[in-house]
Amino acid sequence: MQEDNAIKMAVLAGEIMLASGAETARVEDTMTRLMESSGYKDAESFCTTTGIFASGFTPDGEQVSMIRRVKAREGNFEKIARVNDLSRCIVEGKKDVVAAIKELEEIRSILPYPFIVRLLGSCIASLCFAYMFGGTLIDAFASFAAAMLMQFPVIFLERRKVVAVLCTITGGVFAALFSLVFVNFGFGHNVEYVVIGAIMPLLPGVALTNAIRDVLDGNMLAGSARTLEALLTAVAIAAGVGTVFGLWMSVFGGLSQ
Repeated sequence: MQEDNAIKMAVLAGEIMLASGAETARVEDTMTRLMESSGYKDAESFCTTTGIFASGFTPDGEQVSMIRRVKAREGNFEKIARVNDLSRCIVEGKKDVVAAIKELEEIRSILPYPFIVRLLGSCIASLCFAYMFGGTLIDAFASFAAAMLMQFPVIFLERRKVVAVLCTITGGVFAALFSLVFVNFGFGHNVEYVVIGAIMPLLPGVALTNAIRDVLDGNMLAGSARTLEALLTAVAIAAGVGTVFGLWMSVFGGLSQ
């Protein structure tokens, strides 16, 4: 029973990390270390972007394996950090398997970042990027406002489990629309900088970074899948922004200053 709990503990830790945005190499390494610390021989773990596979031989010589599919994914680095800390305690012998599983369940039940935290974080990031890329101070604040208003429909759709690509397209549409409206009425000087800042919260930075790290670590399957995910997100943003700009130019012919 202790051995069965050990592989359950490893798979649960891997599931939390993968669902929270960790790269597959980190997930595999953590799972393998947890199984080896529990006495498993020839412990092996393999992860894709949506699945976890673990196997090994218990101290009694029995082969045990487990598969877990990971459906829901979010970017929650707090969970990754807490699982990392817990795994170190387990490897050092400071926690037993039962207590570790209980703590992992608590970590998995942590709620996503509150709406206000996500909203403010997105707005501040948009403001900083708009100014950093060359926009004026008023462009930065226009980008702040556009990003804030854009987040409402995006989060509304995400909470209703709408496909991620449609959420991203919607974000691009509203980011471009609010940016054009603000600049057209004098709240902002350069619409390109306002739009650049407003779409920053939508960009697949974590997915692209993890894709590169997975490829460098030799995980070509996961790296290719994450690269495709990042490219699809970028195309969705471009589709939303481009559609709004095209319609705006067709109807209004440009910006009125």
